[in-house]
Amino acid sequence: MENLKISTLAHYVRTNPRRALIFIFGAAMGFFHLYTSGWRPLPAIQQRVVHLSFALILMFLIFPIKAPPGKPEGTAVENRPLNVIDMFCVVLSAGVGLYVLVEYSSIIFRLADPTILDTVVGFVAIVLVLEATRRTIGWSIVIICFVGFAYLAFGTYLPSFLAHMGFSFEQVINFMLFSTEGVLGTPIGVSATIIVVFIIFGTFLLMSGAGTFFIDLGLSLFGKFRGGPAKAAVLGSCLFGMITGSQIANVTAVGVVTIPLMKRAGYRPVVAGSIEALASTGGMLVPPVMGAVAFIIPEMIGGTYWDVCKAALVPGLLFYVSVYMIVELQAAKFGLRGFPKSELPRFLSVLAGRGYMLIPIVVLVYCIAGAGVSTPKAGFWAIVTCLATSMFRKETRMNWKKIIAAVERGAKGCLIVAICCASAGIITGAIAMAGLGLRFSDAMIIMAGGNMLILLVLTMLASLVLGLPLSPVTCYLILAVLAAPALVKAGVNPMAAHLFVFFFGVLGNISPPVAPTSFAAAAVAETDPVKTTNLAFLYSLPSWLVPYVYVYANELLLMGSLPVIVLRIVSAFVGLSCMAATFHGYLFRNIGWVERVLFLIGGFALIYPKYWSLIGGSALLAILVVLQLVSIRSERKSDGARMAL
Repeated sequence: MENLKISTLAHYVRTNPRRALIFIFGAAMGFFHLYTSGWRPLPAIQQRVVHLSFALILMFLIFPIKAPPGKPEGTAVENRPLNVIDMFCVVLSAGVGLYVLVEYSSIIFRLADPTILDTVVGFVAIVLVLEATRRTIGWSIVIICFVGFAYLAFGTYLPSFLAHMGFSFEQVINFMLFSTEGVLGTPIGVSATIIVVFIIFGTFLLMSGAGTFFIDLGLSLFGKFRGGPAKAAVLGSCLFGMITGSQIANVTAVGVVTIPLMKRAGYRPVVAGSIEALASTGGMLVPPVMGAVAFIIPEMIGGTYWDVCKAALVPGLLFYVSVYMIVELQAAKFGLRGFPKSELPRFLSVLAGRGYMLIPIVVLVYCIAGAGVSTPKAGFWAIVTCLATSMFRKETRMNWKKIIAAVERGAKGCLIVAICCASAGIITGAIAMAGLGLRFSDAMIIMAGGNMLILLVLTMLASLVLGLPLSPVTCYLILAVLAAPALVKAGVNPMAAHLFVFFFGVLGNISPPVAPTSFAAAAVAETDPVKTTNLAFLYSLPSWLVPYVYVYANELLLMGSLPVIVLRIVSAFVGLSCMAATFHGYLFRNIGWVERVLFLIGGFALIYPKYWSLIGGSALLAILVVLQLVSIRSERKSDGARMAL
């Protein structure tokens, strides 16, 4: 039997050499990071370069030079023959990692006077990063990187407010690779120590059955109510997205279940797709992962990971408030019903059968917030706990094959984040090297004329524009250097400033004309991607006010006295609900344009952080609600009189 297994394995390696290499390097990368997070981390530069080297190797093995016909950039093709170009890139990627790993101590001492070999290795590493970025994400980030290099090369000829002193080729290359502000800077450091561990944790949760548990939990809570499948989709996508931190991954993993359920319940395909796109987007805004930004913000502004989680919790949940209200109003307007109880899982049965899957998440929160354990080690112990709790039932038990598969899948899951951090390091490195960040911030403040609202609008537009072609992580890293300092200089709380640019960078992924998350949801719903994008954009508009609110009222970031925090949260909740009624044209009945405008004014008044505004908005809302109820009562009396006749 043992000889048979060995011969079968040998046959698999001979017939699928690329897939075998992917498995070997993926598992090696995953176990390397589990070891360094749980036992002995390497020095910073060594840890980062090993992480980057593994990521580059896997990307050249997984992603082809040219996307298959009819497929977008970043389409993985693992079962294809090996070729010379890919293997050459793999060898170079391994060589870069080994060189920096072995020469680390010497490189540190000769940073000011690098050798020719240092420059050659740095140049090769940058070329490999750009090629891997092109294969996985497309040309958008690569072009921005080229613009950065062009600026460093020819910036001396620009007008004085943009010009710099000039840099040699060797200075640029070595700064980009070996400094802590380039490719191996803070972003890739967070990816190499924290993000990869959390992504592996997410794969352990999913492979132990947590994904279906989250969906069943949502169905058991909301499935019987009107619009129940859509509400279950919102909850399931929120819980799933909190762990994965990826909008498209959320759509493809959860949407394949929830979108058909919504369509079956009576939702039009375009509506089902747009709701799932919104629900999946919200997962990026709610801790603990937040697309990896939750771990990067503390490195940018100081503080702890827990500070970010605490500050981002209410704004993320308020985003889901606007989504939930859209679902509720949609179901009420069109008379959509839930599913019969007989077709739904029971809440207590779901908790009794698989509630133990929440234990690893509780352990993670306790380790970070209660025990003061470092974030990477907290992720490690959460993985260990997940493995232990999976043994409680036969259906969720993870054997050694599932364990290795989860480790490999987790390592592969961090590739996009790793390359985004590396390529963003080139962009932010160019900005830092030329000292452009401070000048850009000053220019934005001057353009705003000292007006805070105008400055916020300019920052929002920059975030949305960058959020269209770029991933939220890359978008945030660029804006954290360019735009967020302008807000901080203008008096905005640093946490609020960084969450502001991140929030709108995320919304860029569901905003026309390019909206990859909405396009993915439309593909699952089998409907028009443009209509899905436009509808998701319209439904998301109430949530656009949330970042403005927490900039002006830091209580939404859980900063301040408890009574004021509660008051701000409640008023924001009611105000966003008014906005949803405005854009949907329905509350208890259809509302005309005059009422829509009044609801819009009431919503703004409730959200505006002044007490007189809160009182006026509450009074206006109370009048509108009473008028709606009186109108409905009159209509029912009229209908009853007609029936009597």
